[in-house]
Amino acid sequence: MVYLRSILARFGQPIYQHKNMTAKSPSATLTIGQRLQSMQQAQFVGRQVEQKLFESALKNGNRSWQILNVHGPGGIGKSTLLDSYQRISQQLGAHFIYLDSVNFTDSSDVFLSLLLAQLPPATEVTNPFEQITQLAGNQQLVIAIDSYEDIGDLDSWIREQFIAQLPTSCIVIIAGRHALTKAWHNHPAWQQLVLHIPLSNFDLDQTQNYLQLNGIDSHELVQQLWNYTDGYPLALSLGTLLAQQEGEQALEEFSQNSNIIGQLCQRWLRELRDDNLRPLVQASALVRNFNQDMLQHILATEITAQQFQQLVQCSFIRRGAGGWSMHSLVRQALSQELAQRAPETYQSLRVRTLHTLAQAAIHLSNPFDKANALQEFFYQLGDSLVRAALYSEDIEQQDDERRIEPADASHIAALDDYMREWRTERGVLANTCIKLIDSSTHQSIEEEVVSEPREPELLNLGELIELFPGCVRVLVDSKKHIEGLTIVLPINADSIDYLKEQAVVKHYFAALGATELAQLSTPIEQTNNWFVRLIDVRNPADNSARAVLFRDLAAMLIRPACFITSTPLKLYQILLTRFGFVQMDIAPQHDFGKDRAAPYFKLDLRGERLGQHLNELIKTQIGVDLQLPIDTLLQSIPQASNSKPSNDALDF
Repeated sequence: MVYLRSILARFGQPIYQHKNMTAKSPSATLTIGQRLQSMQQAQFVGRQVEQKLFESALKNGNRSWQILNVHGPGGIGKSTLLDSYQRISQQLGAHFIYLDSVNFTDSSDVFLSLLLAQLPPATEVTNPFEQITQLAGNQQLVIAIDSYEDIGDLDSWIREQFIAQLPTSCIVIIAGRHALTKAWHNHPAWQQLVLHIPLSNFDLDQTQNYLQLNGIDSHELVQQLWNYTDGYPLALSLGTLLAQQEGEQALEEFSQNSNIIGQLCQRWLRELRDDNLRPLVQASALVRNFNQDMLQHILATEITAQQFQQLVQCSFIRRGAGGWSMHSLVRQALSQELAQRAPETYQSLRVRTLHTLAQAAIHLSNPFDKANALQEFFYQLGDSLVRAALYSEDIEQQDDERRIEPADASHIAALDDYMREWRTERGVLANTCIKLIDSSTHQSIEEEVVSEPREPELLNLGELIELFPGCVRVLVDSKKHIEGLTIVLPINADSIDYLKEQAVVKHYFAALGATELAQLSTPIEQTNNWFVRLIDVRNPADNSARAVLFRDLAAMLIRPACFITSTPLKLYQILLTRFGFVQMDIAPQHDFGKDRAAPYFKLDLRGERLGQHLNELIKTQIGVDLQLPIDTLLQSIPQASNSKPSNDALDF
């Protein structure tokens, strides 16, 4: 493609037949290169903002910037956008020069010779900058430098010598995996001259449009590819190629196709200059968030600051509140590739990852870090239902817009509206189908759920908020609209008489003997028994909201406490057992309806049981008894210096 683009530019062939040209037979006027680019234009999807910005700059020339910095990870569509810029340039009569940094070999002479090869002959000048100036006086000039991550030592020369001598009418495009380095921003003037264009994935509509243009119309296949690729252009292009070669049925196993996974991984791993970084990439692909200390524990080896810095400079890794994370599709593909290619290595790293996270969940002192470690632990266990429930497919897009907070008197009016809507609208609706999808394995589970129409009459939220501050927690969006809530009731000497009279809860206490009741009657400050009374989302089909609530509740498991709950929903019952709850040997309650039997479940994590419980979960999931106590695996887990409490950690 690069060669074709250079040849067309060198010979000065028009890429498009303008409207005012006389129409002739396609075979007589259209070259193969013209037909190719016409097809590319017809299949170009998205990037409307980026195209309009460039087109406007060429048309009116009124711009404050001189350089467009197009950047994003491999396969995000940088070269495709440059192709579009070339088409726009030629349509508007501008001269477009394309240069690929991989061909420069750190030589300014080679750079200039490649540039001269694409310049039209100039009159009585030999200096390349004089030729550029002469050309720019007659028509607009665009110089695109691709693969800028390979520019090497030429970076300073490009900035200080080459670009500095270009006429201001010239547009320079620098495309690469990374944004331009700090050297470009050391002077405020450069900051004003550079306009950054970070490229992101296609949204669902763009993904559907792209696939339809390539002959894939099945809504189910479009949704399936969207769930796996998250709109990543490279993965989508491989999917369409697979469908064209083997038929659409091949897309049903797209996420498990070793050839596809291998091609994706090969593309991303081109960034690694040092093979010694591959183990770091493998380890970081196993977790959703990582830092240097975590990778050292997983790999059981020291990682230098320089090695870690090289790792996090990869274009597919970004920094966030929880440390660093790998692009979700890259993470899935790399971990799948490792599991297929080196299953023993993958299993060993996975076991060490689980033990590292379990150790952190037990021993870290910061509640935010403990909760994050435990949530990550459940994600890494690999149970499809647990992952689907706690980490919905659109979690990354929704989490920043939602917050969980303890309900107080200021929430009463909104909660009254919530329960009124439940009573008058949700309570009379037909059953809702909940479909949970594991974004890693793409396995799904479905169940028809009832909205429990009697529940609003069984609860007095105002009374609960007044009696037990913090027991009701609400999920609110950016406009303080309540999207869901949880109720977790403390069991102690002050609450037990009240709880004995409450629906759902009272049957549990009625089944206990005097000794057991006495053991539950602890002082408030020694409360270590809790009843998980309710998990509810306003829209039963909102898996993302439900996932946030489930993760909030999962944070309770860092407490040395005993948890009781009761639910008639089969899906929730299965999920409870996956978390380690066991069904109690007492009669189910029927407060939700005569046909709504709700068994009681219990999870006791007091004393040493938390470590034993997490270790048992590891043994269950990997199918091997490691006989390795968590406390002996690691000597210490470093504390994060910038950790802070989060609303995601329960604080009663």
